[in-house]
Amino acid sequence: MQIETHVPIECVVHSADILGEVPLWCERSQRLWWVDVRRPALQYYEPASGRHAAQRLHPDLATVGSIALRESGGFVLATGTGIYLYDPASNEPALRIANPEDGRPGMRLNDGKCDRRGRFWVGSMHDVLREPLGTLYRLDPDHGCHAMLDGFALPNAICWSPDDRHMYFADTHNQVIWVFDYDIDEGAIHNRRVFKDWTHQAGRPDGATVDAEGYVWNCMVATGHLVRLAPDGRVDRVIQLPVTNPTCPAFGGPQLDTLYITSHSQRFSAEQQAREPLAGALLALQVGVRGLPEPRYGG
Repeated sequence: MQIETHVPIECVVHSADILGEVPLWCERSQRLWWVDVRRPALQYYEPASGRHAAQRLHPDLATVGSIALRESGGFVLATGTGIYLYDPASNEPALRIANPEDGRPGMRLNDGKCDRRGRFWVGSMHDVLREPLGTLYRLDPDHGCHAMLDGFALPNAICWSPDDRHMYFADTHNQVIWVFDYDIDEGAIHNRRVFKDWTHQAGRPDGATVDAEGYVWNCMVATGHLVRLAPDGRVDRVIQLPVTNPTCPAFGGPQLDTLYITSHSQRFSAEQQAREPLAGALLALQVGVRGLPEPRYGG
């Protein structure tokens, strides 16, 4: 597969994130939201005006591994101290509704997304150790939190096929993306199998999204590749990005036809940052296909 190196890529926000992650498009506000996991900070970019704003979050949250839009407004925050509801438009503090990793020192919540029935799926990991200590949880709209899968090191790439029949999930550390049969009515996963095995490759699969044609777009940490995978796992396209560590893609814009990419500069030396000035920036490109509306948490 030939790597595409001449696709026009724009830096829309030079945010210098330590660990930029989980971009998502809000059609109500017409803003692209994402987090810097390590500060932690909640940010948005408004394409119509070019405005960027970042809000530091309370240090008690420790880290914010992922966010989701909420049907009633505001966000779900998946953090190092549990799952919270938070509305940046209010003066109210974040409200914790679940803490599934309570009593497990060093654990935190990482990548998470909502299915189209308003359930929030999120994986946990140890913040330092790369051992199979993680659990995949499903948070229902009634705030009930259920353990669904365990035995992985670094959860990422949660997303669903357009017909809701398949769910994708990756262990970045072990370089594997799995696919499950998904029961949208029950919120259940079955028949786990390898979707794409990246072992013995330089890159590691990080965040992912699915386009309107059912193809999976995955960011590859360590190589700077943006990969489009067909529903059968075949590599369809590889685009070279101007950052070594892209973290997560999301379609946005009024027509959902712009692909936004977050990135990180974590553990970069001053010399590395100087060589890679866009590390930690929010990037945007046109890839010739549209995305799907971002589901919202129903609770």
